[in-house]
Amino acid sequence: MLFGHIGDTLGRKKALILSTILMAFSTLALGLLPSYEVMGIWTTLCVFLIRILQGISVGGEYSGGIILAIEHTSQEKRGTAGGFVIAGYTGGMFLGSLTTFLFTLSMMPSWGWRLPFLFGFLIIGVGLYVRRYIQETPDFVKSKKIKREPFIKELSNSPILFFACIGCAGFTGIFCYALAVYIPAYLKDNFLVSTSMMMFMPILLTLTKIFGNVLFGNLSDKWGRIRTVKFGAALTTLLTFPFVYFLNESTFSIAFFALVAVGFISTIFISPMGVLMVEIFNPIHRYRFAALSFSIGMSLFAGTAPLIAAALTKLTGGSFYLSCYFFSAGLMGWVSIKLIEAHLEYSSYLKKGLVKDLPLEKARSYGM
Repeated sequence: MLFGHIGDTLGRKKALILSTILMAFSTLALGLLPSYEVMGIWTTLCVFLIRILQGISVGGEYSGGIILAIEHTSQEKRGTAGGFVIAGYTGGMFLGSLTTFLFTLSMMPSWGWRLPFLFGFLIIGVGLYVRRYIQETPDFVKSKKIKREPFIKELSNSPILFFACIGCAGFTGIFCYALAVYIPAYLKDNFLVSTSMMMFMPILLTLTKIFGNVLFGNLSDKWGRIRTVKFGAALTTLLTFPFVYFLNESTFSIAFFALVAVGFISTIFISPMGVLMVEIFNPIHRYRFAALSFSIGMSLFAGTAPLIAAALTKLTGGSFYLSCYFFSAGLMGWVSIKLIEAHLEYSSYLKKGLVKDLPLEKARSYGM
């Protein structure tokens, strides 16, 4: 809500610069924070506050980065541009997983965990320097000249579209967080592998997803955004039951391969969907709609995914309910994208809704 408002009123560039500054200094604060032995409970409270500040900055960063990229890119290459941005975020998860793996090894000193946060502050500084010299996007400049309706009124015009985007974000979150956080721990317990191996799994998983994000972002420019995400949602949903079966009824190598394969296949949906969630909204309120719907979906579904998956596994002592959970997530993504497709088609022909100026040729580029 905060950075969405800034991005729609003051500009995409200013919103992203502010989110970068907030992330930089909250990350630095975490690296310099005195230990519990020095400050006691105040250290715990400071960590909690710092994590909230980092979360706020991410709320403006993910959708804002995609918006900045695609609004500077021609229509026929927006999937590729957005795919690279999403691959960049996944690359951050890869580096985070790799750093966690390395800095928790027994050879590392007890204070070694601080180094990645201090180094992260320097990396963020480079990003801030780059963003200072980026021009404001053409779409935002044009939107400043158009009479603005209140955000709440725009939201009331197309609530189904907004909730459909929340559903798509939920699909994304479940298949990102459950695969990267819960399933490695699940395989560790099921196959009795080492903690080091459990921490290594997300490294290969995210590395594979980086490639998938770039590949399918690019292919969505050729196949159409809607067609690509529908195929990705359907394929991922159909694979959930065989996937969970391999997690339980095979060797560790096969189960690990199944994890990486499903993670890669899920990017057929995730990469183009990140771009589509930005494209479908009017530039006047684009930042708020995209950032808010994505954040709500991630909060409700991604943040709870490891907890729900663990509870379902413990409840039954088996994997059937876990399969149903992943299947339901895939079905939610499929239904959500069908609602978005129906809204775009309706708006294209009847010239109503948030995308009332969407020309027929652009609707066709989405695969209709």
